[in-house]
Amino acid sequence: MKTHRIASVEPLQYPTLRITFDDGVGGILDLSDLIADGAIFAPLKDEAFFRTVSVGEGGWTFGWNLGVLGHEIDFCPDATRIRIETQIVEDLADRYASTHAAAA
Repeated sequence: MKTHRIASVEPLQYPTLRITFDDGVGGILDLSDLIADGAIFAPLKDEAFFRTVSVGEGGWTFGWNLGVLGHEIDFCPDATRIRIETQIVEDLADRYASTHAAAA
């Protein structure tokens, strides 16, 4: 399995991010569920802090406070890729279903 790196991360409408990988695949990552349920993500409730997201060295991670050992909030590119690819497939399936339901 090829491991992809994060090429860029851009905060959009809070609490979403646009993630782009080194091969051009990208998508929108909604962090609402994690921010609402995870104590470790509590700092992300501050929208100004949320907007400070950055890509880690070499694209091997992205997150917040990446240079502050013990205080970083970071995400794995592989898990993020799975979430984004799953969303892409679900969106395609929904579009397929809606066009075929309309034709029936």
